[in-house]
Amino acid sequence: MPQVSAEARVPSPPPLRLGKGKGRPYDVPPPHAPNQQYAVIPETSYNNKFTPYPYDYNVLPPLSPPTPKAALSPSPKLQQNQQAASSFSELSYQYRPIEDVSIRLVRILPERKTMIKCEIIHVSLEQPPPYVAISYTWGDTGDARKIEIEGCLIPIAVSLHGALQALRKKHSSVLVWADALCINQKDRDERSQQVQLMPFIYSNADSVAIWLGPEENDSIRAVRLLDAIATTGEPFGSSNISQILAAGAENGDLLAVVSLFGREYWRRLWVVQEVFNAKRIMVYCGSTRLEWKKYQSASVLFSQRRGELIFNNKDQLKRRLATSPDQFSYVQTLIYQGPASLPDLKFHMSDGEEALLQVLRTCRRKLASDPRDKLYGILGVLPAGIREEFRAGYNLSVKDVYTEIVDFLLKTTEKLDIICEAIHFPVHTSTANLPTFVPDWSHIPQTSAMGFKYNFAASGSSKAICRFRDERLNKLEISGLEIDVVQSKGVVVGTLCNLGDYLMAFLHWRALLLQAVEGRIEQEIQMAEECFAATICLGQIPSEYDRGRWQAEIYHVFANLFRDRLPYIRLDERLADYLKTPSE
Repeated sequence: MPQVSAEARVPSPPPLRLGKGKGRPYDVPPPHAPNQQYAVIPETSYNNKFTPYPYDYNVLPPLSPPTPKAALSPSPKLQQNQQAASSFSELSYQYRPIEDVSIRLVRILPERKTMIKCEIIHVSLEQPPPYVAISYTWGDTGDARKIEIEGCLIPIAVSLHGALQALRKKHSSVLVWADALCINQKDRDERSQQVQLMPFIYSNADSVAIWLGPEENDSIRAVRLLDAIATTGEPFGSSNISQILAAGAENGDLLAVVSLFGREYWRRLWVVQEVFNAKRIMVYCGSTRLEWKKYQSASVLFSQRRGELIFNNKDQLKRRLATSPDQFSYVQTLIYQGPASLPDLKFHMSDGEEALLQVLRTCRRKLASDPRDKLYGILGVLPAGIREEFRAGYNLSVKDVYTEIVDFLLKTTEKLDIICEAIHFPVHTSTANLPTFVPDWSHIPQTSAMGFKYNFAASGSSKAICRFRDERLNKLEISGLEIDVVQSKGVVVGTLCNLGDYLMAFLHWRALLLQAVEGRIEQEIQMAEECFAATICLGQIPSEYDRGRWQAEIYHVFANLFRDRLPYIRLDERLADYLKTPSE
């Protein structure tokens, strides 16, 4: 069971929007999500130009002197205390320069009920003492908590304060690494140098502590359910798992998990490499503590039991409600968010230079406040050969960084796959003035490229013939062959959308097909329908099916989905015939 200790309890401040960037120095999402979600969150702007919001915890706000409401002189003791507090608050912690291949660690001094008190030490990364690396999101810097570091009051983000509170022990000190305190955020060169070391910082840590945030939305019940699911496990507890999921749907525990998996932590880019490089991980949320492996196990089981999550009740009305947009999002959160949103990237290490594109694609939906961090934030999970080609530095423009990615991939892979990532629907216009062939990695598209999951390659193994026509890499010349002309386009559906979107897209695409073959003989119409069925599944036809049988199976599924979900849609005679089972 997850451990819940009264001593470990931390206050539950209001929910926060959390984030990371540039080694997470300035990452604060806006208070309200925009209509179109982007991977870059500008904190402030001036004349529509991006301006990072500087979080300077070395400068303390001045304390306003008390305004007396009566002509009374305070006691000498009170005056002494006020003078001491004023003097104490004006101190600012001064960082000592850090040597190469060295890092700072924060020693959390023992106590439980008082203000958090810490010390900062310098250690060699080659032979460090045992320490815990904290993985968290920064949060709203406007809502800060103070800690004491070597006699100085330092305001820190509420999220980090909660993490330190959760890790603090009553009778012994704890060594931790937290970027906001261990990196001098005012020193740009140091930030760049320490960002390069982050993969080693997390891989050398004795353990990594994930801090999801304070207790809220029944998070204790959510963690208990995850523990129960992971402990029961498969395949021995198959029936027990079904009972747990059914009970969780009834009593609201699954809804608590949805809230937990939907927290801001899972959406941040920097946590990908922090989890990837960790040797051992413990997840903290409020007063709970649970092993990362149990979070992962429960997440895998949600994916395996997606059918039960959607159709848990045989009642027809509830089944229809279960496929409504809200309920579908509910299930998608359990399957795709939380631990499932931090994929295991180790298998990309054998992809050579193509690993860069694969990881960029995989992490594209993750958020970073600085657009350049969409590259720098994934360097820690890439092979050493690629890391050496790209050094984290914030003197380059976004355009330079993104164009360098295209240049590198075109030269090393001799493929044009990278250009496909610049095609979006709806059309997206970058604010970084990028060439049309350069993907804007700060943008989260509604669709993903076909080749990402299914190794789709329209040109087979042939190599691309292309070259840049200017030194600034603004123009790319590509050689190719004209094969045909597109006559019409169907509606576009997102990579993640509800069932109704898929059904209406199928209907529209098939209408275009029937219009194109109108007046043809039956044999040609049947052949066109078989090609259509193969196309909408990217040719992923099971080996035990021929094209005719596969087309019958697909049409049978869609015809019955229309009858059950959209009964007001009238099907044409050809499609209505497939309401019967294929064997009939």
